[in-house]
Amino acid sequence: MPAKSDIVFFKNMQKGGVNVSLITCKLCGRLYDATRGKICSQCLDELDELYPRVREFIRDHSKTNFSVDSLAEDMDVDILRMQSLVDLGYLDRDVPGISGADEEKRKKEELLQQLKGTLNTSARRERQTDEKSARMYGQERYGTGKKK
Repeated sequence: MPAKSDIVFFKNMQKGGVNVSLITCKLCGRLYDATRGKICSQCLDELDELYPRVREFIRDHSKTNFSVDSLAEDMDVDILRMQSLVDLGYLDRDVPGISGADEEKRKKEELLQQLKGTLNTSARRERQTDEKSARMYGQERYGTGKKK
């Protein structure tokens, strides 16, 4: 029996003249056509039904900070299903103050300051070169050719 993450190819089984590749669902372990991702359509339907309940639970407990583990435990839901909601984009992990969102904002600000600094430096260099007499590259490198 293949492992849960194995892809099984059936060369004799064709769908519209094309070989069908089957994959096991990462939530329930059923084989299904691999064209829809890593979760079968039945589990996707279950996640669609679960999401409004999770959203309502989070709204009712809005002052509480949840992790995937604690939310799954509090709602008595399988942690894989809760993590799948996060992976599929139903739930967002990056809430301010949690999961490094503040750290990411700080890094972006630091990069912005570095960019401003390099732009100021290059602007100063450009002004200095403009202050020199406008000479061509050859004149700068080899001189003007006039003898003194």
